[in-house]
Amino acid sequence: MAIVWREEYSVDDPDIDEQHQQLFQYLADLEENMKSGVDDAYMRRFLTALGIYTRSHFCFEEIIMRRRACPTAAKNKKQHKELLKAYSQVLQRFEAEGISDDLVQELHDFLKNWLIHHILHTDMGLRDCANVNK
Repeated sequence: MAIVWREEYSVDDPDIDEQHQQLFQYLADLEENMKSGVDDAYMRRFLTALGIYTRSHFCFEEIIMRRRACPTAAKNKKQHKELLKAYSQVLQRFEAEGISDDLVQELHDFLKNWLIHHILHTDMGLRDCANVNK
């Protein structure tokens, strides 16, 4: 099933919602490329772009949460570190083993599940502090 942004994922912050939508777009692009087969060159570009964008997003989101004293800020930061650790492991696996359908599917499934769960169960803390110190 293709990943699609839904309004239920909105954290009531236009900047963060836009960034989350971009992350959904990265996954949608991966899904589209999975249909015809992902090659090494695509995977390298995807992982590089996703890594850069994700780190930037995490930094922005953590600053916003800290600035607004969001109750989920510490949990959010911890989960971000865990995702970046998992990302590094996938990158190392890719570098060591090269591309495989299993690697691509595992990466897709992990990112999709993590992103949705993280938004719905952690980033929603932004709603509680959306108008504080803007």
